Amino acid sequence: MRLHVCALSTFIVLAGMALACKDAGTEPPQPPALAPSIMQIVPPDSAAVGDTLRVTGSSFGSSQSSSTLTIGGVLASTIISWTDTEIRAEVPLLAATDSVRVVVGGKNSGGVRFKSATVRFATLSQQVFLVSCSCHGGANNLFVDTYANIMKGNSTNGPVVSAGNGEGSVIVKKLRGTASFGGRMPQGGPYLGNALINKVSTWIQQGARNN
Repeated sequence: MRLHVCALSTFIVLAGMALACKDAGTEPPQPPALAPSIMQIVPPDSAAVGDTLRVTGSSFGSSQSSSTLTIGGVLASTIISWTDTEIRAEVPLLAATDSVRVVVGGKNSGGVRFKSATVRFATLSQQVFLVSCSCHGGANNLFVDTYANIMKGNSTNGPVVSAGNGEGSVIVKKLRGTASFGGRMPQGGPYLGNALINKVSTWIQQGARNN
């Protein structure tokens, strides 16, 4: 009887040691990942399509990977930089007054209010029409030196500017190089960057006003 008791005691001790060794080699479970949190967007009041928006906060991840940034209801496709605490991105085409959101690993930051600013003709005139498109000083009967001349511009393929239809306007197609006729504008380059073309498209989409 004593022999059986000793054997049972030895078994219990050995089993306990084995479990202790097994527990010692198991790492504690990692805490669940925190949801991303937006602290601030800069500029804070509003930004126009094509502008650079800076989003600060936490738990964005060290790189974008499969994470997403939504600005004004549209996924931002042009990410300039992405760190755990700051994201810089270009305000995408068709971004509206809505919110800014970051999604990391399926976790949503929640929305921070975003206001889509109006693109002004006065700004485009200095950045685009009087500089990059100066070759159109009457070429093909298209003058871009004034608002009136741009709006009355016409072509065999339709009006150069179709108010309310940015991507359908001839001038935007020519700037992107997607028109089915002629070459890309400005003739011979250098061509406009996507941000500026998006501004032209948005100005037309917003009504092509003389503002």
